[in-house]
Amino acid sequence: MGGIGLPIDSTFLSEVIYEGLLRYLSHGGSLRNAFKEALTRIPEGERIALSGNDVSAIRGGRMRVGFPEQLLRSLDDKYSDRVILERIKNRRNYTNLLSTDFIKELLGCKGLDDIKVGDGLSLTLGRGKAIIGKKEITAPQILKVDRYTGYTSLETKFVSSQLTLHISRETALLFLLGVYSSFVTTFRQQRQVGYYFLFFSPDEVLKLLEGLSDIARKYFLIKDAIITKLSEILGRCIANELLFLEVLLSVELQELMDREQLDKVSLILFKIAKEGQTYKIYEQVPITIFRRPNFYRTIEKYFRSPREFCRRLSDILAPDKTIFKALASFNSRNKFSEADNALRAVQELYRFVVLGDAQGWFGFVRELWNCYSKLANSSDKRERSRSRDYIEIVQRLDVYMR
Repeated sequence: MGGIGLPIDSTFLSEVIYEGLLRYLSHGGSLRNAFKEALTRIPEGERIALSGNDVSAIRGGRMRVGFPEQLLRSLDDKYSDRVILERIKNRRNYTNLLSTDFIKELLGCKGLDDIKVGDGLSLTLGRGKAIIGKKEITAPQILKVDRYTGYTSLETKFVSSQLTLHISRETALLFLLGVYSSFVTTFRQQRQVGYYFLFFSPDEVLKLLEGLSDIARKYFLIKDAIITKLSEILGRCIANELLFLEVLLSVELQELMDREQLDKVSLILFKIAKEGQTYKIYEQVPITIFRRPNFYRTIEKYFRSPREFCRRLSDILAPDKTIFKALASFNSRNKFSEADNALRAVQELYRFVVLGDAQGWFGFVRELWNCYSKLANSSDKRERSRSRDYIEIVQRLDVYMR
């Protein structure tokens, strides 16, 4: 068996556990306070369905204890086999990782306050097993999602091995805090269910672990604001979803980045799909928010109030406004007549906001004008109404030009 430290890298395993550790440390090393805060973070009606052996069940006349009940039992001896068996029979065992009742039960466990989590997480590999901390709990399936790429970041002889993962109760609690801290929303596509999670980049994790004080509060404030914005948009099936998000986040968070005096925050967005009884990573998208993005120098030159310009642009791109609705129509039966022009408008805006190319701004205005021209004389009153929306967008933004 070989023991090493759990690497800080871009795997889901590392990201979710260190996310939980950062939340724990940001609450002064109090698991109780961290889980109380987690109760306020979970969106109503959302769920992460536990999979396979994660759920307690009776199979072949024998009881199998799943992840939630294993953790509860490790923290409080009142969760005996008899109690768990009754729960299974009455269908009161947990099947949802985001269950607020589960968190409340964790808070009621007498052993919770005895847990002291160190800032070092040991990983032991060998004999067909990977163990983080101690071998106390079988890790849930979603924590094993990186098995599709192997333990490549560990640079050991186990790179291509398929290892059974076990974790300590401390690690299990950090994992849960990481899930509650990073969960964005659920997506559903063609009968498939999956989840988005947002984590700090490995470089940011290292920075926060080295100097966790007021800076952690600022970083989590930015990250939580991004999660709120992502949850409004992701899963809505709009065209060029990630391109649109990068534009929106760049203009949406300028005021907050200024107020918190952060020059840059780097994150990684995970898109994880549930496939049968396992999970698979579909996408890992880096997201970087700058206090002074590429386009800021240009708008300071051409617009009277750059901050107000960003506010207006953020409002124009909101999910309840016309441009977003036009992009969303790509995946509906009633695609808007001007949808292609609206998409090109956002692509041009990306050139301006993300790449800093001033020609992108003129392309954005040109495509908005094309949207207006295409709809202005329509016989459909809904299209005429949208045409007025597009011309008003141009007029509202033009007010702020010098």
